[in-house]
Amino acid sequence: MILSKSSLRASFSNPVDGENTVLHEFAHLIDKADGATDGIPEYLLSKPQVLPWISLVRETINEMRARGHSDIDLYGATNETEFFAVITEYFFEQPGKLKEHHPELFSMLEQMFHPQAAPKN
Repeated sequence: MILSKSSLRASFSNPVDGENTVLHEFAHLIDKADGATDGIPEYLLSKPQVLPWISLVRETINEMRARGHSDIDLYGATNETEFFAVITEYFFEQPGKLKEHHPELFSMLEQMFHPQAAPKN
């Protein structure tokens, strides 16, 4: 991943604006770690989590497209790959808002990024 110094600085200049190029691009690297850039971060998901994740992502993208607006950046509705990157930004920059508006997404992301904090099933 190569970022300009200005992009790096801008990403952290406002830690709660929901926009962070570093987090976005890092999410793409995590997504690609399993060999496919497809919005399914298998490196972070257990096998039983994969199908629920795919279903939730597709459902959310379809809702975003149908409404034409969302508290999730609409760029995330481009495809599953961009959705994962955009929702990763949202998770780290505005976790309370994400948890309030999209509790199921928040829970799955929490299990991916903070597995020790997530509820044990």
